Amino acid sequence: MISDQADKLRKMAQGVRQQIEAEMLGNLRKTRTIVVSSGKGGVGKSTLALNLSLSLCREGKRVILLDADLGLANIDVMLGLSPQYHVQHLVQGRKSIKEIIINGPLGLKLIPGGSGINELANLSDAELKRIMTEIGKLDGDYDYMIIDTGAGISKNVISFLLAADEVIIITTPEPTSLTDAYGCIKTIAKQQYQGALAVVINQVGDHNEGLMVAEKFRLVCRQFLEVDIRMLGSIPADSLVGDVVRQQKALLEAYPKSNPAKSIQQIARRLINLDGAAAPADPRGSGIKKFFQKITRFMRDNN
Repeated sequence: MISDQADKLRKMAQGVRQQIEAEMLGNLRKTRTIVVSSGKGGVGKSTLALNLSLSLCREGKRVILLDADLGLANIDVMLGLSPQYHVQHLVQGRKSIKEIIINGPLGLKLIPGGSGINELANLSDAELKRIMTEIGKLDGDYDYMIIDTGAGISKNVISFLLAADEVIIITTPEPTSLTDAYGCIKTIAKQQYQGALAVVINQVGDHNEGLMVAEKFRLVCRQFLEVDIRMLGSIPADSLVGDVVRQQKALLEAYPKSNPAKSIQQIARRLINLDGAAAPADPRGSGIKKFFQKITRFMRDNN
């Protein structure tokens, strides 16, 4: 009888300890922030950001996508969604962060951004503290935050790149596109970017062209900028990509077995190192709250 009671007490104590450990682990878990950007527009940046996010969802990851293209926020349009609220409602104190999040396919969550992000730089310290407290509530709820920025090297775009745990630059094999992509990496390298850098080559004729272009790009960045670029993959040119834009559906949703969709799925697996084909980036994220704190600091410094 005494032995039975002792066993029950031990099991109860073990259960309490496991619960405490789980709660502590949850509090320590931080979301990994990944910015998808490009040196110029029209190279498939938003398409990659959206379908990469969906691919990660398919791998069982919890993903939230931030549309931070301040000049042309269009992820919701690509999905045929009509959000009622966006970041500006959060900044103005009219809605909480969780009230502006909308649901996408495959469990993806989306934060409609727009011009509200730009207003972070103009907030008072008290207002900014309130916003950061709200945004901090997302940390640990998601494994990844994917951020779709504008193209080019404007101050706002560079702020996002410098704040992220990882930057993915998408380019095409076209010389002007590669030059602009190089300029983007050169800009953040000059400012001592400490995160991981990766490249995706879009609109390639075949896999070999993608490998060749990526390797040349990687070598140039190493030789002249002294930075290492991780090759995540290439995406073949396909008219289906234009079709899904007109259908207002994601490629991965409409044509999951198409070659571009399969390529992006492989890129997602490489990102989380499921296929062992590339050395993993640091899987520990710095967190959503810290990401926004960095952006705000960079924006204020540039004002």
